[in-house]
This record gives sequence, structure tokens and C-alpha cells, in this order.
Amino acid sequence: MAVHLYRLALERVPGPDERRHWVDSVLIHGMSVPVMVEAIAGSEEARRVQQRANVLPDVSNGRFIQFAYEYLLDRSPLIPEVVYWDHMLGRRKLNRSQLVQQLFVQHATEALMEAAQPPTHDPTIITSMGTDQLISVKAWQEKVEEIGTDYPHLEPRRYASLNKNLGEPRILISAIASLYRGGDYIEQFLENITSQTIFETHCELIIIDADSPENEGATISRYMERFPNIVYHRAATRIGIYEAWNLGVQMSKGKYLTNTNLDDLRRVDSFERQAEILEKFPFVDVVYQDFYYSFEGMAPFAKSAAAGFKSQVPVVTPYNLMHSNSPHNAPMWRSSVHDEVGLFDATFRSAGDYEFWMRCAKAGKTFFKVNDPHVVYFVNPEGLSTQPNTRGIVEARQATKRHGRYLLSPWLLSSDENFMDELSRLASVPVDVSEAELASPEWRYTAAQRALRAHAAAARGRDLA
Repeated sequence: MAVHLYRLALERVPGPDERRHWVDSVLIHGMSVPVMVEAIAGSEEARRVQQRANVLPDVSNGRFIQFAYEYLLDRSPLIPEVVYWDHMLGRRKLNRSQLVQQLFVQHATEALMEAAQPPTHDPTIITSMGTDQLISVKAWQEKVEEIGTDYPHLEPRRYASLNKNLGEPRILISAIASLYRGGDYIEQFLENITSQTIFETHCELIIIDADSPENEGATISRYMERFPNIVYHRAATRIGIYEAWNLGVQMSKGKYLTNTNLDDLRRVDSFERQAEILEKFPFVDVVYQDFYYSFEGMAPFAKSAAAGFKSQVPVVTPYNLMHSNSPHNAPMWRSSVHDEVGLFDATFRSAGDYEFWMRCAKAGKTFFKVNDPHVVYFVNPEGLSTQPNTRGIVEARQATKRHGRYLLSPWLLSSDENFMDELSRLASVPVDVSEAELASPEWRYTAAQRALRAHAAAARGRDLA
């Protein structure tokens, strides 16, 4: 018993004389166990140990966890991590010094393992976004061989609520494309975009050539003869994708913007589908959707749709945006968003759009998900985000570190006392949780649900049943 108490309260084991002292005190002099516990845990040494372990005592556990992740792991904690560590600290299962030590060990271990064996990336296998399902080239090939040419032709859909508001031809949508080494896909890309149902009358395509060496300009010139609403700009030097997008944004005339990847495909009514949402719902700032996966760069849209491998991205909230970049594939957004949150951060190579969506969430912008996959995402082994040496993971961590403290709720990070006081204030009645409920890591959720029921009951003018 004394050994266990010493480890908990003094973070050491007792010496032989100390063990003998406590054994004699209990067995010979009749000291009760509670008195022994109080004597050890309340000693001056225990007080000094507690003070030493209680790093930044004026900061709540939640804020301390956030700081620890930012400075030790170079990223923001995710919500489950905050909940877990807050529970461990709150229930005295470890102290702050031990938390710091554990995170440091975790970081050092990961760094050493990566140095010894750098992480590998297999572009022939991908996890379907929003699920734990793995999709492989083999599974894709088996499925397309099974369907052969027996898949339905997809007729374009028309959206009455949009078409009645389109009016005279004008640029409503600016589609922006960054071009570098896109020779294999430029013809298919241009054919796909110019085939959009409202392209000729209400769209422009802005192509920013990032000093590509493959002479795609010759193909683009042919299409520009047929479509004067194609704008082509060739940079004098090699520029990054987000610098190219920023040029496109600055050159655009559309009310709405969308990015278009050369190796992806859109259903012919894709632009119309997205613009309909933005026109119908003025409160929506960004519209995005699920998408089909393809391992065949030249496969027509209908074939990929028939294969049926698609994402299940979640509805965007500040919390789940910390987990994944749901709007990453072919979203459409209001050009006015840039007036408030700025352009894309051109220092990023792979996750600049992710960082931009975090800024949008921080600014309170509204995201709208369409459960209609009208885009095909080609798993291109040569693509920037699917290359084995991708910086996406590192940059995503940087983005969460930069914006996590603004996206995580201050009440998730607040002290227990402040959280309960605020709940009671909002519910207009005292809200309590039992000791048994406090023993659960999810006790704040339980308390919030109780506050909602109490508030609803008070609003109806009756007591809780």
C-alpha cells in the first residue's frame, strides 16, 4: 500500500526506513489506512511534486492539451484527442508533465521510425474518402471488365430553378485550371469542360500555364477558335498550383469560381448543378459533392459512374474539417469569399485548398454538400496529391496548427467549472452531472444534452419529467 501511494503522490518508491516507518505505524501503533493516505498525499513533498507537475496552472486542461500538440507534434489536436487527454488529466490518471512526456516520446518515436524507414505510398490503392473502404487498381479493373461496354449513357439534367434565372448570356461561372505537363489529358479536358450544358452561354475557362514544356498551347488555341470564352495565360517561369489559382481568381469575371483538374472529369451538367445551389440558396458560400474514383485516365464519365466506386464525404463542420478535406474535389464557391478571407496561400504545394477551407470555416462561411456525385477523381500516380513524396500530410498538419485554435470550440477547451457555468446560464436553470457521469470521457456531451432538455422544458413552462 505504501509503495503504491508513494508512486502516486511522490512519484518515487519509499526507502527501507520509510517502509518500516509506515508498517510500524499501521501494525504496531494502529494508524488507520485513511490517515496514512492523508499523511503521505498531504505531505510537503507531495505538494511540491504536484506543483512541479501542474504546468501552467492558470490554463485549463483543454488549452494546455492544445498548446502541447501545437508545440510538440506541430499540429492541432483532434476532438477525440482533446476529450481523451482532458479525461485523463481531470480524473488524475496522469499529470501535465506526464502528458508532455508521452507526447514528446510519441513525436520522437515517429521521427525515428520515419528516419529509419520513410513512409511508403502505394498509388494503386486508395481509401475511399469518408469510409474505411480500400479501393485498388485490381478491384477497379475487375469491375470495369465485368460491366464491359454495358453501361447506360448519362443524359444531362436540367435545373428549372436555375434556368429561369439565367437570362441573357453572361459569365456566371469562372472555371480555373492550372496546367503543367498535361499533354496526355488536355484534349479530353477541354472537350469535357466545353461540353458543360451552360459553358457557351454562362461560363469562362481560365487556363494558367505554369510554364509547361509539353506545348499544350497548340491544342488550347484550336479550342479558343471555337470558344472565345477560353482565356489562356502562360507564366514566364514555373509557378506552383496555388499561385496559378490566385492568378485565375484575379483574372476571373464570374460570380462563382471552381477549380478544374486536367485529369478529372465532370458530368456534363456539373457546372449547372453547382450553380443552381448557389443561386437558390444565397446563404451558401461553398458547394461540394461526393465523387467517383477512377484508375483509368481516359475512361468516360459514364463508365466510372457505372463502376460505382465513390466517396462518402461528411457534411462540413469546423470539427470534421479538422479530420479531412471534404471539399477538395471540384467544389464551387462565391468569388466574393476571397474579398473576406483572401487568396490561396501560395507557400503550400499540396494542401493550400485545405488551408483555404479552414479560413472559410473560421470566417463562418457556409458549406453545402450535394449527395450527387457529378465528378470523377482520377487516382493519378503522377498527380501532385498522389505522388509517393507528397507533402500533403505535412502541410495538412501545418494548416490545423494554424487554424485549429479558432475552429475548436472554446467550451471544449474550457475548464470544467466554466463549461458547467456557461451551460447553466444558457439553459437558464442549474445543470448538474453526477460523479458516475463525470467518470465518462463524454460527460460534456451528456451535460449539454441535459441542458438542452432543461431549456426546452423551461420554454414550455413545465418541469422536467
